Amino acid sequence: MFKKLLLVTLAAAALATGCTAGGGSSASGKRDMSEFMYLRGVFTWWDAEPEFQLKKTDADDVYYSSAELVADGQPYDFKFADAGWSAGSNCGFKGKEDEVIEIGKRAKVNCSSAFENFKFTPPDTGVYNFFIDFSKEVPEAYIEKAQ
Repeated sequence: MFKKLLLVTLAAAALATGCTAGGGSSASGKRDMSEFMYLRGVFTWWDAEPEFQLKKTDADDVYYSSAELVADGQPYDFKFADAGWSAGSNCGFKGKEDEVIEIGKRAKVNCSSAFENFKFTPPDTGVYNFFIDFSKEVPEAYIEKAQ
């Protein structure tokens, strides 16, 4: 009985700590999301395209990808996810108040989301950087216009 309980406990711990696929560790000991995470959305046809793979910033555990968007008044739906939409690596909005992201606003992220896509309506046509910050207890997403 004890062995069975121990095996179940170890299996649960492995799932809890390794629920995202792949990746090495960053300076903080967390997985390097730039190895397997992508910006995915209507502008990528929801595909995990190499040009939208996340890149590291100078800040530890903060990643970004860029996309050129047209300001036509319509929102762009997007998420951060791995190539397989894996549980624990499918990052959308946490609460309804976080669904719409605007420049200068941070939104809480849920990396076990299913259909919770962020929405962003660009104020101007141009290139935008989409950030996800894993340094906080609850990850955050935000957008800045590229320089």
